[in-house]
Amino acid sequence: MQDTHVLILTAGILGVIFFALTVWVVAERNKTKQMLGDGGSQTLQVAIRAHANFAEYVPLILILLACLVHEDAGQLFFLLLCLALVVGRILHPFGIRILTPNVPRAVGAMLTWAVLIISSIAVIVLAFFPPI
Repeated sequence: MQDTHVLILTAGILGVIFFALTVWVVAERNKTKQMLGDGGSQTLQVAIRAHANFAEYVPLILILLACLVHEDAGQLFFLLLCLALVVGRILHPFGIRILTPNVPRAVGAMLTWAVLIISSIAVIVLAFFPPI
């Protein structure tokens, strides 16, 4: 599979996850009758934060991944980054529902952070040393 197709597939999967998180927030808003803010509802607050956390990280990481595709960063390297991002973004919302520290949330966050920093450094390196 070409890197472009992997990026497109990754973006599509992440779009579905984002939609699921949106549905979760809407469902919690309907349950609590709270259309703005969280109204003190812990379950609504958790849903809002899971959704917002996704929105805070994923767009920038997708841009970085697109830069890596543009610069032909390496197929296996790129595939592993995309896989780590998708797994991290699946694990994080499951973990955030548990209000105490837990493995899914920690692994999800760490995978996301790893993809963010590794892809950022790779883009910087490729800007100075493009592949031949």
